[in-house]
Amino acid sequence: MKRLLKYSIAALFFMQSLAAFSIGLTYQYPLYPYVRDLSQTLTFKFMLRCAVEDDIHNKDLSKVAKYFQQIDCVSRGVPKVVVLGGFQQGGHDHTYPWWCPVDTTLYAPGGLKGRDAIFWLMNEVKKYNVSCTFHVNPFDAYMDSPKWDMYVEKDLLCREPDGSLVKGDVWWNRQSYFVNMVNEWNAGVTKQRVDEFIKQFPFVKETGVLYLDNQTQYPPSPYHFVTREDQISAIKKIAEYLRNEYGIQIIGEYADVNLYGIGTLGMTWDWWASLNINQMEIPPYIVCGGRDGTHDDLGGGKIDYTKRRFQVFGASVQLEDHYRNPVWMTRELSHHTFVAFYLNRLLRLKYETEEPLSITLTLSDNVVSKYENDSTHRLYRDGKLMKEGHDVFIPVYWVNHPEIMAYSVKGRDGYWDFPREWKAVKAVDIYGVNEDYTQLVCLENGREVKDNRIHLTQQPDKIMYIVPAGTDMTDRTIIYDNPPSGSAVFLAKDLTTQGNWKGRYGKKGYDVVGCPTQLPEKVSLTYIGDSIEMLATNSSRTVALQKPEGKGRIEAIRTSVLHQLVDVSVPEETKVSLYLADYKQKNCQEVIDVIDVNTKRILASHLLNDFENGAYLSFKVNGHVQFRLTRFFYDHYGNPDYPTFSAIFFDKLR
Repeated sequence: MKRLLKYSIAALFFMQSLAAFSIGLTYQYPLYPYVRDLSQTLTFKFMLRCAVEDDIHNKDLSKVAKYFQQIDCVSRGVPKVVVLGGFQQGGHDHTYPWWCPVDTTLYAPGGLKGRDAIFWLMNEVKKYNVSCTFHVNPFDAYMDSPKWDMYVEKDLLCREPDGSLVKGDVWWNRQSYFVNMVNEWNAGVTKQRVDEFIKQFPFVKETGVLYLDNQTQYPPSPYHFVTREDQISAIKKIAEYLRNEYGIQIIGEYADVNLYGIGTLGMTWDWWASLNINQMEIPPYIVCGGRDGTHDDLGGGKIDYTKRRFQVFGASVQLEDHYRNPVWMTRELSHHTFVAFYLNRLLRLKYETEEPLSITLTLSDNVVSKYENDSTHRLYRDGKLMKEGHDVFIPVYWVNHPEIMAYSVKGRDGYWDFPREWKAVKAVDIYGVNEDYTQLVCLENGREVKDNRIHLTQQPDKIMYIVPAGTDMTDRTIIYDNPPSGSAVFLAKDLTTQGNWKGRYGKKGYDVVGCPTQLPEKVSLTYIGDSIEMLATNSSRTVALQKPEGKGRIEAIRTSVLHQLVDVSVPEETKVSLYLADYKQKNCQEVIDVIDVNTKRILASHLLNDFENGAYLSFKVNGHVQFRLTRFFYDHYGNPDYPTFSAIFFDKLR
């Protein structure tokens, strides 16, 4: 008996030791830069069929297409991704853990049903600048799924310590259980369900986005010694497989720090829960968000003052709860999406709070976003009002002409100031939408403009588009259709030269922070959103840059709290090199993107860390580009120091 007890105790300690080790999966980190920049893409959800017969149904896909046409009209052709929910047999939350087949009650013109009807919808709505993807769930499993027996037999479900199945919530009167993602991956079944899904819907590769529901649950499986962290690693493994095999990025229900550098958007953001993302640490092109209704009372709810940041930083829309209602859709897009997309293009410079409710966010281009103590959000540029509560007067920057969108929920009579770029405009045309919300209609031609401002009498819930008189509104092209402002190709990383740049870099010109500048002819250089720190003007360390004139070395940086821009224009192909050094040895990690100035598309990208001895990043550049330096967190949301930049050098290409 003692011997048996001895072995039992030994076995217990062995099992505990196993539990101390992670059995998660290795994966690629990060998956940035992403396939799509969702901070500039209207991403919304639409439910086709719910699991309960008398609940929401949108089985007639011609009516769905009509609604997407209305969204396109109101949103002025902005790129869109729609997440289709309830597409699988039986409706929303059915067939899990498998993601198909398609529900056969969906129908489209020409007698099309099921999968053929979905394909019709996907092709039809392309002309409305809409790309389709799907709402799938990686975790949930139901006993009535056709794959249930396989998951039980292969032991692919989470189990409690006693071997019983780990239960999830009850959805649509059906008990859900959780998939053991680690076991599923190791058994090869994860790839099977992804591959079968993409085979059914190959156009998702064209969309480049897939929505994973409930991705913050990460249920452990104690019986298998699979931890929450192991499940997170499995989700990242799925993301890696989708990206590398099919060119698809994942988005999810929430903005989750555990998926930093992996997931690109939280559709619901936090769904009445605490805000998990610090937006002064994460810019929208790394992680952006939808909206959950907690930050205003238009839906009849009570304002949640702990969510004031939603308005200050901007959040787009979800639209899931307002099916085919063009009035509500217009209201949502006007004071959320238009504002969020405008703010998302700017640099976040400073975030300040003042009791009891005031928040002030200072951004680049002299823009200030404020939630004031009267419980109203206001937006200013150059001190001029652009938004006050639900009244908005904001540029539609993605169209190929100057345009302003004006909207008021309750109606407004008064003046608005045009942006500084409109000073030469002497008259404007004003447009609205027709009763069907499918076309623009001219409301007024040639309204005179004085002192760069306009008086508007705005009717409740009526959107207006204001353009310089004579603008061709039949032109549907947007800035993303335009040729790039420049080009950039990554050439090399140099970790050996350190601060000894003379004779190696800058033969055509240079700018060393803290020293006199010598630029090549016809080259322009501007810095945006940074500040200079002089760390050591007479350094003896070899990592410090040689001073351009005379002897000695200098340690000086341009830095920011989150991100900064180096705006460069060169008249011909040139080797442009940045020097970056973690002088303070504070675990810096930053991503250097070279972006097209016109469209903000990424032309080249490089993630840099471990550069305490200095690093030169060289690019072949032509035309007008911006180097965007962003504080980039480590896996599991580590805490690197702020971005650092010390010099730029110009040389001939060999």
